[in-house]
Amino acid sequence: MSLVFSHLQTIDSTNAYLQRMQPEADIRNLVVSTDEQTAGKGMGSNGWESEARKNLTFSLALDMSFMPAERQFLLSEAVPLGIVKVLDSFLSVEKLFIKWPNDIYYDGHKLAGILINSTIKANMMNTSIIGIGLNVNQLNFHDWPTHPISLKQITGKDYELQPLLEQIAESIVAEVERLKKNSPAIEQDYLSRLFRYRTWADYWVGEKTLRLLMTGIDPFGRLLLVDETNKPYCFDIKEIKFVL
Repeated sequence: MSLVFSHLQTIDSTNAYLQRMQPEADIRNLVVSTDEQTAGKGMGSNGWESEARKNLTFSLALDMSFMPAERQFLLSEAVPLGIVKVLDSFLSVEKLFIKWPNDIYYDGHKLAGILINSTIKANMMNTSIIGIGLNVNQLNFHDWPTHPISLKQITGKDYELQPLLEQIAESIVAEVERLKKNSPAIEQDYLSRLFRYRTWADYWVGEKTLRLLMTGIDPFGRLLLVDETNKPYCFDIKEIKFVL
């Protein structure tokens, strides 16, 4: 699969840009990056802070028509795996995790965020637009609840953005290709890198704090946990918050 890379100086959101292109053009295998997003988004109504020309902010569109719509969470497993496999080469693997559903965390700090918008055709997925923000060379952040961190803050080094972008995009594609052949392996690899998997920790559920043990992910991507009495819990996105 050959990717096509396009770079823009300024755009509201690379995901929104590809979504606007989609009705008129074949956007599959297109990677759009930008120096600055004026309306970058995280999950839900969350924003994404990124200093211009300091970080990676990009989106790529992939053909996911081989994947049943009910299993679309597998893409949320494959994408962060593609990213951490690149970051493993220069960060401590013991501190680098995927935080459910698909954020990248380093030592309790948010390093990267992922936002996926997919179209569905009949009972199959169609095209997925994958937006990624990776903190690279930025040194100062607002005090967001996610406690952002950058590669430069971790290692003290500057990174060239374009080579890193290409390496990450190609790694993501490789993981998506692996989905076609062996999705159980993707699921197992995801669990092996999942933040707090098989660990007791505190979570906000409604107005309460619960101490729970994370036991896995169900086929729809919901988080599975148990309490100290072995009572099972199942939460969708936004129904539970990590106490960090």
